[in-house]
Amino acid sequence: MQLSEVYTSTQGEGPRVGLPTVFVRFAGCNLKCPGWPCDTQHAIDPKLYRDEWKVVGPREIADQIQEQQARYGVKNICFTGGEPFLQRNDDLRDLAEMLLRDGTSIEAFTNGTLRWPPWAVYHIKFVMDWKLQGSGDSSSFENMMVNASQLRAKDAVKFTVASEEDFREAVTIWEEYRKTLPGKPPKVYVGIVWGKAEPADLVRWILEARLPWRLNMQVHKFVWDPDARRT
Repeated sequence: MQLSEVYTSTQGEGPRVGLPTVFVRFAGCNLKCPGWPCDTQHAIDPKLYRDEWKVVGPREIADQIQEQQARYGVKNICFTGGEPFLQRNDDLRDLAEMLLRDGTSIEAFTNGTLRWPPWAVYHIKFVMDWKLQGSGDSSSFENMMVNASQLRAKDAVKFTVASEEDFREAVTIWEEYRKTLPGKPPKVYVGIVWGKAEPADLVRWILEARLPWRLNMQVHKFVWDPDARRT
């Protein structure tokens, strides 16, 4: 497995914002998102950061996580990246099984463009970062729809918008997506691309659209410098 870093902080976005969390940041991403700079460049760019990445097995990662848990008493684990589901399915499943035996709860932040294995849908709480046209890389729409159809109330969909056009696209996608769901839908979070849209405008768009969406403000970027590592 390609690993960028393991560290403990507080969750900055999504359903568990504010909760102390051990982050497992995997290296590599299948998207480029030329519409705006990735905020975890150190986890996606092999040309600049390959020397920082480590190739390790599930047991070694589990040991690092459990060391952090013993130090801070943290039960929430977040698989993130990059894109976590670029890792070998068997390795990722072995890692999850090691952690779940200890009563750990696992959430995964993922772009949803790679098909998720059934075991993960059952055991992991997903936060799917649904890529819009403004990202410049929404080419895997079919896979995103298939994955999203498996989400339930325990999960979440996250839209990141750089403009009102992005927001309107998110609304259209959501309206169509809701028709495919057999049960209670996942929660929806929406946030801005820093430097490209204003939070106040986003709040106004949400209210005018009469949507029960939750504002996603990436709290960690207010606590620490937006470009800081390990926050």
